[in-house]
Amino acid sequence: MDFGASTRATAVGAYHVTARSDAVATKGSIPVELPAAQTVQSAAAGEAVQLDLQARSEQARRDDAMAKQNAVADRHAARQREQDLRDLIERRIVIEPRTREVVIQKKNRVTGETVSQLPDETLLRLRIYSRELAEKARLSDETSAQHYVERTA
Repeated sequence: MDFGASTRATAVGAYHVTARSDAVATKGSIPVELPAAQTVQSAAAGEAVQLDLQARSEQARRDDAMAKQNAVADRHAARQREQDLRDLIERRIVIEPRTREVVIQKKNRVTGETVSQLPDETLLRLRIYSRELAEKARLSDETSAQHYVERTA
């Protein structure tokens, strides 16, 4: 398509513009050919934004110093909690009589409650159970071997 030869339509006649009573022309405004209902009034610019970089950097330094102090205080509190916990815990080495295994226990000195144990109680019970089964199997093999008679032809 060729748009180069097209003719342009020009407006004939003038628009009748009525001045708005609520719109005030300000310095530097641009006149427009809009109806009164469609005109726009610019908002007041207000105060200029002031950015104080030195004050921001001082605040950042204060925030960093406060964060470092909080980190030091948190580390100190954590160390104190660990020390208090160490003072409360009694470590014991016990030999389990049924399995004849070494058991390491950590108990609370105040309550006497076992905090942790290695090997775990469940594993100890499993080992006791397996020993009992092995013992029963050995006993049954001994008794069945006594009644077994071998005959040769």
